[in-house]
Amino acid sequence: MLGRGAYNCHMDEKTPDNCAGARTEARAGHAARDTHGAHDARGTKDMAPGLARMMGELNSAFYQEQAASFSATRHGAWPGWQRCLDALSACGALPSPSREARLSVLDLACGNLRFASFLSSELPKVQLDYHAVDNCADLIAGVSLPPRVDVTFHEVDVVGSLLAESMRSASLTDGPSAAALTDAGPAGCVHPPFDVANECDLAVSFGFLHHVPTYDARAMLLRSLVARTRRGGTCCVSLWRFMSDPTLAARALATTADASRELEIDPADLGEGDYLLGWQGLPHVFRYCHSFGEGEVDALAQAVSNDAELIARFESDGRSGVLNTYLVLRRRSSGE
Repeated sequence: MLGRGAYNCHMDEKTPDNCAGARTEARAGHAARDTHGAHDARGTKDMAPGLARMMGELNSAFYQEQAASFSATRHGAWPGWQRCLDALSACGALPSPSREARLSVLDLACGNLRFASFLSSELPKVQLDYHAVDNCADLIAGVSLPPRVDVTFHEVDVVGSLLAESMRSASLTDGPSAAALTDAGPAGCVHPPFDVANECDLAVSFGFLHHVPTYDARAMLLRSLVARTRRGGTCCVSLWRFMSDPTLAARALATTADASRELEIDPADLGEGDYLLGWQGLPHVFRYCHSFGEGEVDALAQAVSNDAELIARFESDGRSGVLNTYLVLRRRSSGE
């Protein structure tokens, strides 16, 4: 059964209730916010804080409005998930499916809990203490899981919290330096964007990092995930590479042009790899997405290298079999 008693709410009061609200914010953005381009800790072109907040609000509105239609398309397990479990099993990070055990899991951007369903089916005798974090409680409505999966749902605006913390950190350092953001490690995230009672054995985030505006916030998110993993525990993330697919790339370019006109933003102010995608051909419905390149994947792995060992990196998913890059990390023990 689904446990929903422990809510950990950090909702941004400025999050709009619908896309119309996000578009109204966008039209006023150039006058009221700093939306013109900036650079990230690597010196790469990135979006300014005002535009990053706008993109976060646009996505919050998208999931509030499209929760039912989005969830209806998200049922099956991704092939990359099995490869993650294979990598974890190979390094002894997972209990045997054939014996009774207990595993604590943090699932950031849990959606409709389909990874929880997949994991419970792969580990049929394991009790899962499952901490599910998302900004849209509607996505888990009606979800049914086995009684041995004890779910605590934390409703958190992770993107809003990340951007606020990223700006706070930048203000303390007169702008983010590459060295500071790369070497800070989990302890460098003073106010983590999400929290659970204890460090978990396994932390995952699938299909979410592409919704986090700015490289600096994405690196902070990965450091925070590692920090919420116990020492010796493991962390798995997926990084969407939709611009590697010619059909998806052409669609992304077209919808970004359309959305930029409607939201009255300059696409030149978006960061490298940033796009605005549509949904099921619906008019006036857009969401912010980032496509990861190899250089950024390298940088993200390096950003946590002081605290986590990279035990696997591979491509999987989609018709091409390479639509996502996965990182599988093990948090270093004390003294490593």
